[in-house]
Amino acid sequence: MRAILPLLLLAGCSTTWDPHAPGTTTAPENGGEITVSHGNRLLVRLPAPAQGLEWRQREPMTMVVMAEGLPREEELRMTPIRSGKSTLRFEELPASGEGTAQRVLSYEVTVP
Repeated sequence: MRAILPLLLLAGCSTTWDPHAPGTTTAPENGGEITVSHGNRLLVRLPAPAQGLEWRQREPMTMVVMAEGLPREEELRMTPIRSGKSTLRFEELPASGEGTAQRVLSYEVTVP
């Protein structure tokens, strides 16, 4: 019994699992509808842009999710900031800033 008690105490000190970490909802690759609850995060993975192009987000009039920081590669983490619906729109545009979108990804986001 004495050998089990120290093991149980050490098990409570684990840093690999956080029971309070937010859940992650991953957006579909080709756009579409998605629901993300308060307390969770939304993960958007954009396809690699073609050479000379980059993805840019078009800000909606009313935002229900907001980026948690700068994108890493083509991965963007977002968190709900209010209940409602909004459209996330990403356009693949020339890096020079001029020209028309080559591809568009759109997500209808609902935060209950």
